[in-house]
Amino acid sequence: MLELKKITVDDYLKEKENIFKLVDKIWTREESAMQAKHSINRWGTSKNETGVYFYILQDSEIIGLTGYFIAEPKRGVFGLRHHGTMVKGTGRPALDLLISYLKAEYKDDFKYLAELIPKGRENLIPIFEKWGFVLDPDGVPEWEPKRDYYKYYLVRRL
Repeated sequence: MLELKKITVDDYLKEKENIFKLVDKIWTREESAMQAKHSINRWGTSKNETGVYFYILQDSEIIGLTGYFIAEPKRGVFGLRHHGTMVKGTGRPALDLLISYLKAEYKDDFKYLAELIPKGRENLIPIFEKWGFVLDPDGVPEWEPKRDYYKYYLVRRL
């Protein structure tokens, strides 16, 4: 059975080492792991970042990490943060759990879930498309500060 366990900003410092070890297991490409760690650390230390991270658990064992941020509150756009698991076949069900959480927590204020993909990682696009995301032809939105890093913007409408 899959479930999510919330990691709050208040938990970050005591969980940082565990989170980073998990990141190294999930994202084996060094650049991907570094990007994830940088973003997670920014979230955990800035006190200005929105959203939450979650451990993904299968039968009470941590197998992954996921999270969200609020990109455009007025339009109901939420962004996916570092969604990854170590167990094949659990990515989509874990994503569905996150979406259920967001629907329950934010109700009608949650309308879209966005995923940003960098140049060179085009292989991820078909995975997210299988999970119900569509490539946005307008490209990376203005609200994203790392527009030079991300090339693709996918959206899952609810």
